[in-house]
Amino acid sequence: MNSSGIALPEPQARPLRVLAVWRRHQRVYFKFLVANVIPPFLEPLMMLLALGLGLADYIGAIGGGGYTEFLAPGMIAISVMFSATFETTYGTFIRMEYEKIYDAQLASPTSFFEMLLGEVAWVCSKCSIFSLGVLLVVGAFGLIPSWWSLLAVPAGFLGGMVFALMGLLVTSQVREINNFNFYMTGIITPMFFFSGVMFPLDSLPDFLQYACLCLPLTHLVAVMRAVSAGVFETALLGHLSVLLAYAAVLWPLAVVLLRRRILV
Repeated sequence: MNSSGIALPEPQARPLRVLAVWRRHQRVYFKFLVANVIPPFLEPLMMLLALGLGLADYIGAIGGGGYTEFLAPGMIAISVMFSATFETTYGTFIRMEYEKIYDAQLASPTSFFEMLLGEVAWVCSKCSIFSLGVLLVVGAFGLIPSWWSLLAVPAGFLGGMVFALMGLLVTSQVREINNFNFYMTGIITPMFFFSGVMFPLDSLPDFLQYACLCLPLTHLVAVMRAVSAGVFETALLGHLSVLLAYAAVLWPLAVVLLRRRILV
């Protein structure tokens, strides 16, 4: 903003500065690598054992396969959602309010846009890694029948972007860290249960099915299920389009609201 109070356009992002922000997050993450890596591998394993093996005999076949095969791609999708959500809610809030990381970065030549782009890029990269990690876990059980399942990695990047931007929007409005409980309980938990992760959505009433189609996790689960099976139908383009539309709408909102929160 200039001296007359008119907002100036954001300068073009310099790739090296964006990379520097990305590297900062990467170094901090790898500093506690063991503690950060174990949960993404153990959580899907526990869910497969508790739900897949425990309920498979009672539920029977779903979509021409066993329940564990149905459940496995959903595990990849929810790992993306939870990873991006926790990183951009609690993680971003702590960096912003307690550690003052953003103040330090903005005191350097790094612009706000470069800082935000580097942070989102790191979260998306982390989600891609988690997608691969969970894919390896479920693949070890023989639940992933196609090599096309490796496309879960770029799908995790796209899904991570959507949930990262959602988390940043929430963080831009939250003043107390405990208030994230409303987002987790009111938005993230319902998505976990009503996005086709643990049961087919066509078992729900019609009005609930339409409501579930508004949830980004529904479309990410559908993408993960398609690439895991190596089955590509026209509907897949629709799911990808919805995720891209979410990202396109959320990005400018996140830029405006988070800038207002950090710079004002």
